[in-house]
Amino acid sequence: MGRIRMNSGICLAKLLSGVAGGAVILAGAWSSAALANENETSASVDDIVVTAQFRQESAQKAAVSLDVLSSATLEKAGVSQATDIARLSPGVQITQGGNSLQIYIRGAGDFSTTSYSNSAVAQNYDGVFAARSQYVVGSFYDLERVEVLKGPQGTLYGRNATGGALNIIPVQPKLGVFEGYASAGFQNYNGFNAEGAINIPIGDRVALRASYQGVSRDGYISDGTDDDKHHSFRLQLKAEASDAVTLRFGVNYQHVGGRGPGKVVWDPTAPTAPGITNPQPITPKDRWTAIGDSLNGLIGQVTAPPGVYPIDTSKAYQDLDVWGVNAHIDWDLGPATLTIIPAYQRVVNDSVSYPTFFFSTVNAFNNAPSTSDAQTLEVRLGNANDKAKWVVGAYFFNEDQNSYNSVRMGRAVDTNFIADLNTRAYAAFGELTYSLADSFRLTGGLRYTDETKKVDGYRYVRPGALACPVGGNAPYGWCETLTGAGTNVSGTYSASRVNYKAGFEFDAAPDSMIYGSVVTGFKSGGQSNADIDPYKPEEVTAYTIGTKNRFFGRLLQINAELFYMDYKDRQENFSFLDRSGAQVSSLFNAGKAVAKGASLDVTLRPSQNDTLRFAAEYVKSEYKEFNYQSYGTARPASICNVSAIPNGTAQIGYWNINCNGFELPRTPKWSGMVSYNRIFDMANGGQIEFAPDMSFSSARWLNAEYLTNVRAKGYVAFNANLTYRAPDDQYSVQLFMKNIGNEAIYTGTATFPFINNYNGHDIAPPRTYGARFRVNF
Repeated sequence: MGRIRMNSGICLAKLLSGVAGGAVILAGAWSSAALANENETSASVDDIVVTAQFRQESAQKAAVSLDVLSSATLEKAGVSQATDIARLSPGVQITQGGNSLQIYIRGAGDFSTTSYSNSAVAQNYDGVFAARSQYVVGSFYDLERVEVLKGPQGTLYGRNATGGALNIIPVQPKLGVFEGYASAGFQNYNGFNAEGAINIPIGDRVALRASYQGVSRDGYISDGTDDDKHHSFRLQLKAEASDAVTLRFGVNYQHVGGRGPGKVVWDPTAPTAPGITNPQPITPKDRWTAIGDSLNGLIGQVTAPPGVYPIDTSKAYQDLDVWGVNAHIDWDLGPATLTIIPAYQRVVNDSVSYPTFFFSTVNAFNNAPSTSDAQTLEVRLGNANDKAKWVVGAYFFNEDQNSYNSVRMGRAVDTNFIADLNTRAYAAFGELTYSLADSFRLTGGLRYTDETKKVDGYRYVRPGALACPVGGNAPYGWCETLTGAGTNVSGTYSASRVNYKAGFEFDAAPDSMIYGSVVTGFKSGGQSNADIDPYKPEEVTAYTIGTKNRFFGRLLQINAELFYMDYKDRQENFSFLDRSGAQVSSLFNAGKAVAKGASLDVTLRPSQNDTLRFAAEYVKSEYKEFNYQSYGTARPASICNVSAIPNGTAQIGYWNINCNGFELPRTPKWSGMVSYNRIFDMANGGQIEFAPDMSFSSARWLNAEYLTNVRAKGYVAFNANLTYRAPDDQYSVQLFMKNIGNEAIYTGTATFPFINNYNGHDIAPPRTYGARFRVNF
């Protein structure tokens, strides 16, 4: 089990181009009703109700790119954090940068983790947009489902959803029902987790639901990082105030502690500069060896500039507190339903991490953590009937941040950032699906967004610090002693955008639909934390045609899709020296890019006790225009086309980097999964379920700097679990093993500016195994 090589000439796209026509032929050739009568079992593929389009409908009837992970799927896969979603949804890449989530869907994403940046994938918890990704980190417990929408969602979800949306939907209180569950689990790395929920009816019209999750696990990486120490609590109250009005209130809290995410070294190029005596790559035998353990010995082999010290990751920690309050008010007015969703969320982030040789911290100034306070309000009016399904609404968003950040490594890097940031956005939107005939519908939607970002910031370089070039062909490049002068990074940025959706739906048969759409979206621009120009909004237009089908009495489900995404002013994040000579990590507008491909999702349920699923995506991506500049005397190490720009300055050089033709980062050409569930019925009425699965990915770039050692290899990873369920599902016991082959799966990277090709990489968990026990009541 290891590297996989996949020829992009293998044309899944050609296969899918005939699926829509084939669906019509199959639907006409076989009657679902007749096939159902012939089948001796009552087996069928499960139907899941979703609210991705702000109305309740079957996932098979939703004319959007959508993966749905039910509560049963989440429990079976042992999902306890967002990064677990990636192996269940092809085309999705999720890792953690510090304690922030970095989510990519079909090439759209953002691995910047500063207060100045925004995700390209909207993360929504219980219908509320999360201003910071930390808000949802500890939310994966007692869930009804997770919806993964792929492609821009510009009309219904608005700004910062160019890649799609991740909807995390908790189980709501149930009226008139007393029920609950409690579970506990153990795994290697001293792992323990506890989870539970209780639903308490209060009369006939009111119910309370309380949920909890606690996780404690040691780190996967040799220095103790990549651990998981978190506690999460959720309390919900639901009340039917009248036959027409339903109220639901929710409060949630989570604390994330421990050492936090860590970094490892992977296949760096052998150093050749004078002073380094080790001519071989230093990839450790144990791929989960921390970057400090791998590279500290190397520092002693060179004459380092003053202030470059061995890494001491024992100082790494995270102390993250999250609070949230939200309400849902649904009022049935007869012709339409009015929905009002006010919410408040607060994130307090105090952490220190070591991306490479340097460390970054968010409590650099008088031990003050970074904070985010956000208020949102969404008001919608909508209805759905056989003739028309429509929704109109308005949205308000306000976020205030106090940001304190440092990047430090003795004298070599000692840059401090402090800023007060405010983002305010208003939007109005509407979407209509209208039936021109019983089997043919047209959809149109518009959204207007106006946003303003204000930054009152200051970047301060400690006196005597050294400015050193990014990359370079030498282990240590030229350094200049800085005077300690600060740079004002304040400013106001405003933008407005109109996004649209146009689409169609055609029912080829009762269980077969063909759909297509053109959708636009944008990701916010803003002021950088560096001495560079503000970055503009990222804009995307997506073209999609797909089909959703069920055959043979719903024993076989085949969904397929072709898509084309066209980017303008795409945003990318880089580590570099800005014009003042300070080491920063910030966003640029890279230029034009495209991502095109196909997806295929097949589920077969030949009997009540057997379910087989195959899902795969093919994405061919390319930068059409990608130019940026870097500063420093040493030539940047990128394998893109690098050329010097004379500027008349004796010390600091200017470089132009042209990466036209490169693939988009974190966008493998191939990704997918295969799973099989087999249930064995026991004589006592209980069941044993065996559920192996496999996920795979081809090679991909981990960032947009395109160094030789940020091209991660393809992989194949296997998982399996064995579960016993007592009669009437009174309790269950599960044994599980993940990443059976102990594959080293690299998910992200951070570039180190002093030693060429020595970067810190994020890595997925190694082989893990354990047991879970659950009681239902």
